[in-house]
Formats: sequence, C-alpha cells, structure tokens
Amino acid sequence: MPKSKARKKAAAKKKQQRREFHAAAGARTVDVEGAPQGTWDDDAHELLVARGWVAYRDLEMDQLGDGWEWLPSQLPLDAGVGGEPGPTSVFAAAEGGYDVELANPNGTVDPDRSGHYDTLEELAAALDDLEAWRVPADEYVLPDDPSFSADTPWQICQLYAGGMIDHWELAADLLHFPYEQTPDGFAAVERAHRVGLIPASLYAAVVAGRAA
Repeated sequence: MPKSKARKKAAAKKKQQRREFHAAAGARTVDVEGAPQGTWDDDAHELLVARGWVAYRDLEMDQLGDGWEWLPSQLPLDAGVGGEPGPTSVFAAAEGGYDVELANPNGTVDPDRSGHYDTLEELAAALDDLEAWRVPADEYVLPDDPSFSADTPWQICQLYAGGMIDHWELAADLLHFPYEQTPDGFAAVERAHRVGLIPASLYAAVVAGRAA
C-alpha cells in the first residue's frame, strides 16, 4: 500500500489542485458591491453540525464564508477520472440562501447536481436526500490496487495531526481503508480519536460514512 516516489509527487500535485478547488468553492465568486464574497450563518451552522456535517470554520479554513461538507459521501481519492473527488457541500451564499453541490468523482459539478435553497427551512427539508446522495458507481473507476496516505490507519491519523495531509485525504483514507488487513482494524482510528490525533467532527464523519 505505500506510494512510490512518482505516485507521491502525483498525489502532492493533486492535493494542491484539491485545495485550490475547495478554496474557490468556499470563497464563492459572488460580486456584491460593498459586501464580502460569501457570508456567515450561525443558524445553518448549528443545524448542519448537529447532523454531522463538517464545517469549514471548525477546520480553521481560510475562506470568506461558511461552508459545510457531508464527508460520508467522499469517494477514495484515486477513484476520480481527470480530477479529485469531492463530497456533497453546502455554502452560505452572499446574496442569501444556500448553494448546494452534490458529491462528484472529479472535482467538477454538473449543473443538474447543484442547486440553491432560498431559506434554511427549505434546506432543512432537503437534508435527508442530500445526505443519502452517492456518486453512481458507473461514474468512477476504483483502481485494482488503491493507494492510501500510509500503511496503517494509525499512521494516517498521525500524518493528519502533523499537518502532512488535509482533512479530505484523512476522510477518504479512513472511510475506505481495508481495515481487515491490519491487526488493530478500526480500533486504531478509535484510539487516534481518544488521544486527540483527529477531531471529533472528522471521527464522527468517518464512523457515519462506514455505517452507511
């Protein structure tokens, strides 16, 4: 399962592309004169975090407004064709309401899989469907020999704690890792959470994703 030097270089390039993609999505290029691009919404934050969505603000991400991700929808990072997969995401829009982008296999979102809800009530009514969405199996390719950031779940959690991988890599690795091939299995992730290597929000997202 370790990556070769060439694969590590490719992974580093993909990581930068993924950060740029999510940074752009979080910023939302909305031209509102005299107002910030994006906005903050404490009511939506409370609702979504209580349901297990991971918030950009809790990850201390550098963006211009609120964004939330349903990480259980994240595909393995090397499943994408032509780009990195992305999870279902909600953004507080500067012009009001909420923009939604469904999970995708390659970092692009089809217009048919994006939308806008004018009110928090409308968004709340749609959350069951949004959380149930998964990328259709015929839209991505799983490699015969999938790669992960490290050989064991414990090492993956250590990489995250050390700032060597980001939360998308952590979630994708821990959601799809073949735990039956390691002596400790998922107990290693539980231990990493207990000792503070990974935050409660990401641990809960992984648990929810594996139970789905």
